[in-house]
Amino acid sequence: MKNMKKITLSILLTSLFLFIGMSGLSQAQGLVNFGIKGGVNIANISFDDFDDNSSRTGFTIGAIVDIGIPMFPVGLETGLYYSQKGTTFDISETVEGMTLTADATIKLDYLKIPVLAKVNFGPPGPFSPHFVAGPYAGFILNAETESSFLGETFTEDISDDVESMDFGLMVGLGADLNLMVTKISIQGRYSFGLTDVFEDDSSKNRVLSIVAGFSF
Repeated sequence: MKNMKKITLSILLTSLFLFIGMSGLSQAQGLVNFGIKGGVNIANISFDDFDDNSSRTGFTIGAIVDIGIPMFPVGLETGLYYSQKGTTFDISETVEGMTLTADATIKLDYLKIPVLAKVNFGPPGPFSPHFVAGPYAGFILNAETESSFLGETFTEDISDDVESMDFGLMVGLGADLNLMVTKISIQGRYSFGLTDVFEDDSSKNRVLSIVAGFSF
């Protein structure tokens, strides 16, 4: 598994730097656009032996590179994102006939690198719908649990229990609005992890994202 993670990381980073390096050759022709995207994450963790958890709402924001190919409907979108993931759940315990409950949130924050093929469809024009799909790699920045009990909040670092890398696939639908030198974009994305979140549990990240941004 560690060798697979190193190979995946090498491929993703090589692709990212290669395409960024192409910008010097292509920008004069308007093929490469740089921009910013951000939005909402509705995240959850899928466990094999636990299903009482609910989603955690967070945010994502990042810098993007959008690369097009002249006279061809397929391009590439990549970038660097700060992405909040995790899950929430309730803890109940009965002690001497009295039921005690606590709310808990697993907070996982990643640096995320998607490398997405972008397929445009529909008639030519300033409004361009598209489909995206491809792999992503996420690198853990922060991992903690936050629980509330009897009005008190407790935080615990769980970095030692969380895998340092999250690798998975992402698919989505969106649209671009080309306004001369600026392009406005909105996308709905779903990403599903292929590697375990926790070292000792079968657990995968699941995230629905709504993002919007602009490029130039």
